[in-house]
Amino acid sequence: MEREMVLCLAQTIHTQEEDLPRPSISAEPGTVIPLGSHVTFVCRGPVGVQTFRLERDSRSTYNDTEDVSQASPSESEARFRIDSVREGNAGLY
Repeated sequence: MEREMVLCLAQTIHTQEEDLPRPSISAEPGTVIPLGSHVTFVCRGPVGVQTFRLERDSRSTYNDTEDVSQASPSESEARFRIDSVREGNAGLY
């Protein structure tokens, strides 16, 4: 049985008075992941981002990472891997 993982991004950016590009989130290999398979959430934002947070829809469960790489000259990237998708980690992120 396949489970659909729906991705939803909310952003919080602390700045002085400058507008920053909107961050993005995607899932690899896709948004429909069979139970027991792995999925990697890829989060991208502007260069200079030091921490990314992947947050569940309940907002009581989240993972922070400071393992941020430069994906391109204008983007930073962080990856969050779930090794084995199960009922408990399917849902909105």
